[in-house]
Amino acid sequence: YLFKSHIKLHMIAIKIIATLLLLPLSLGFTTHSRLHRRQSNVEVLHIFQKKEGNKSPSYYMKNLPRPDPDNPDRFISNNFSSNDFYPPYISLLRNGPLPFLTRLTAPDKYQQAVFKYQFESGEQDLEEAQANMDAFFSSPDIWAEQKLREQRGEREVYKYAKPLDKERVVLTVIWGSMVLFAIGKIIWKGILHF
Repeated sequence: YLFKSHIKLHMIAIKIIATLLLLPLSLGFTTHSRLHRRQSNVEVLHIFQKKEGNKSPSYYMKNLPRPDPDNPDRFISNNFSSNDFYPPYISLLRNGPLPFLTRLTAPDKYQQAVFKYQFESGEQDLEEAQANMDAFFSSPDIWAEQKLREQRGEREVYKYAKPLDKERVVLTVIWGSMVLFAIGKIIWKGILHF
């Protein structure tokens, strides 16, 4: 009886770990078709608008990233490079693991998303463009709905690049440490010491 219950605990631990490891796949993190669908949802909504102001459109255009003449799917910037981006840990603290993992595993995709957002929205602030793309990679549907409602005038324009709240950062680090400790203990006690 004791042996059977011990095996059941191991099987439950294995299922929990497999679920946690496969969670990014179920969210569509690495599935190309889902990522393609996410991008096309935003393009269909026509969320982006060029900012209008007192300055001429040519002023905005020369300060923004622009399509690469050799490859129209890519964007280039004279003013910014990936070295100007804020560190990946801020993406983690601001919007969770998905944008953080995107930055680590596909840095070119992330950079192109930021430059494309700047070009299509007319956003001059690199940090704000980055924060918007972090929010997009974290939850594209919620981000797209927010942008659509902003465009319709149903909601105020949300600034994603707000300074991080120190209390929230401390609580996030404590909570993340507890979760990692629990997972590590399950692996150490449940699987490795069978």
